[in-house]
Amino acid sequence: MAGLLDAPDVRTSDAELLQRDGLTPGTDYMGARTVTLTMLALDDHELPAVLAAFAPGGEERAFEFAFPGVAGGRARIMGRVRKRAVTVDREFHAGRRRVTVELLATDPRLYSADEARATVAVAAPREGRPIFPLTFPFDLGDGPVARAAPDIANTGSVDTWPVVRLTPRSGEVRDPSLTLVHNGERKRFALRGLRVGRGDALVVDMGRRRITLNGASRFGQVDPTSVWFALPPGASTVQLDVLEGPDGVTADVQWRSAWM
Repeated sequence: MAGLLDAPDVRTSDAELLQRDGLTPGTDYMGARTVTLTMLALDDHELPAVLAAFAPGGEERAFEFAFPGVAGGRARIMGRVRKRAVTVDREFHAGRRRVTVELLATDPRLYSADEARATVAVAAPREGRPIFPLTFPFDLGDGPVARAAPDIANTGSVDTWPVVRLTPRSGEVRDPSLTLVHNGERKRFALRGLRVGRGDALVVDMGRRRITLNGASRFGQVDPTSVWFALPPGASTVQLDVLEGPDGVTADVQWRSAWM
């Protein structure tokens, strides 16, 4: 196997300086990862199985591997076969069929084979209790009890993108928002003019920049000030908030730790 632990190609945005030496430094981004597998099929039954497993084309599929000390010991990439070669020579006729496969992973990260999940709740739920018209003396009732947010641990070495699912079990949720807190830094992702009813499924895919409600895109209702956030290495928390909704509103956060 070659390319699995190599650094992928870098897409640089450095710009040339006019009438001066050097470049203006830009932001570097990682390109795709190419992994080359060389295999040896030793009987007539193995070769058809290898060719079927590594058929070119189609959508990206998970390729899992396990090496001690690499990406937590058990990891995966999402890739597709771009090249496949079978050497036909004397060894082929002697029963030693050499197969070379090139996998291209558009996402260069190595991800944990196990998906992690956490449930986050509204820290201070708003039950839509009417306060207008105001009367004296003011009675705002008992304040809601704040809930502690669970730790969300990315045990890898690079940022990883979470997927958040919100499905209210009762009532209606209005304008949900998510806030990532890591080492005191806060990043907020908010929606405007969106209502999520009982049984609806709101899915926010941070990595693909997709937001759907029951499968239909709601990208136009993303607040312009929102940040599509990733989970940095280490422990973070994700806080859920709603402009209006019943008590007990929760969202599921799914992620895989990532290495480069």
